[in-house]
Amino acid sequence: MFRSMLLAAAALVSTGAAAQRAMNDIQVVGSHNSFKAQIPTAVMAKIRAADPRMAEGLDYYHLPLARQLDRGVRQIEIDIFADPQGGRYASPKGEAWAKAAGETTSFDRAAMLKPGYKVFHIPDVDYISTCVTLVRCLGEVNRWSRAHPRHLPIMITINAADTPSGRPGIGNPIPLDDKALLDALDGEIRSVLPGKRLITPDEVRGTAASLREAVHTRGWPTLAAARGRIYVLLDVRKAVSDVYRAGHPSLAGRAMFGWYPDDQPESAIQIVQDPLVDGERIRRWVGEGVIVRTRTDAGTVEARSRDYAKANAAMASGAQAVSTDYYPGAPDPLHVGFAVTLPGKAMARCSPVRVSGGCSLQP
Repeated sequence: MFRSMLLAAAALVSTGAAAQRAMNDIQVVGSHNSFKAQIPTAVMAKIRAADPRMAEGLDYYHLPLARQLDRGVRQIEIDIFADPQGGRYASPKGEAWAKAAGETTSFDRAAMLKPGYKVFHIPDVDYISTCVTLVRCLGEVNRWSRAHPRHLPIMITINAADTPSGRPGIGNPIPLDDKALLDALDGEIRSVLPGKRLITPDEVRGTAASLREAVHTRGWPTLAAARGRIYVLLDVRKAVSDVYRAGHPSLAGRAMFGWYPDDQPESAIQIVQDPLVDGERIRRWVGEGVIVRTRTDAGTVEARSRDYAKANAAMASGAQAVSTDYYPGAPDPLHVGFAVTLPGKAMARCSPVRVSGGCSLQP
C-alpha cells in the first residue's frame, strides 16, 4: 500500500512538471536553407568551373517542407528576397544555362512574375526553391501544422541576404532596411498565420517591461500552450533589425522575433553559428531562458568527412534548435551517409541543460 502511494505521488509530481514545462525546455532537429532544391546539372557545372569551393558548399538540397516535418524536423529556415513589383527574379541566368543544355527544371516563372517575397538561395545560380514564394512556404507549413495539431512548436527562421554579393554574374537584391518592406513582410506572414497560429513577441512579453525581461524572469509560454503553433525569427543584418523594431519597442505589434544583442530589450532568441566555439555561451543563454538556434554542419564540410563533433557540441549545449542539412531521409547527393539526429535517433527531446533526468514529450 505504502509503495503504491509513493508511486502515485511520483506520478503526480511528474505529471505536474510536464504540465508546467515551457516551450524553451525542448531541443529539436531543424534544417538549414530548408527550401533549397537541387541545382540543375548545367548550372552546377558552371559554378564548379568558376569556383570549385562554392560548388562543393552548394551540393546539397532538401525534401519539400511538409516531408521534412513528417520526418520530425521542427525548425526550418527560409531565405527571402523582396520583390514588391514582381518580376525582379523571373529570368535568372542559371535557367538560361539549363535550357541551353536541354534541361527541364521546376523553376516557376509565373510565380516569380507576381509581386511579393520570393524564396531561393542565391540570385541567378541557386535560384530554384521547393516553395517559390514566402506565402507558399508558410502555407505548406500551416497546412501540415493544422493536420497535426499537437505537434511541438515549429520555429521558422527567415533569413535575408539583402546586400550585393560582389560575385560576378549574381544579381543584387533589394535592401530590406525599409519600413514599408518590413511591414509588408509582417503582412504576408499574418495573411497565412493569423491570430493564435503565431506565437508573437506580444504574447511572450505580456505585462513585462520588455521582451528580454519576460524571457529571463517569467519565461516562455508553456509547451502545452505552444503545441500546434508556429513562431518566426527574423535573421538579418543590424540595419534591418533596427528598422524592424523602430516604433515597436520590445517588438510590440510585430509578427516576428528578432536577433538582437543580449542586453537589448528586444532580445529573446539568439543564433550561434558554431557550437564548438561558443558552446559555453549557448549553455548560459539556454539556462537563462533564451532560445538558441545553432548549426551542426555547414557547407557540406562535416558531411564529407563524416565529422559529428559540431553536431555533438550542438546537442550538449542545450540549444533548442540544432540545424542541419542532413536530417534522416534528406537527399544525399554526396553518397556519404551523414545524418544528424539527437541521441537514440530522436528528433526531439527535453533540453539536457534545462530538464534533468530526461522526460517524455508525448502530448
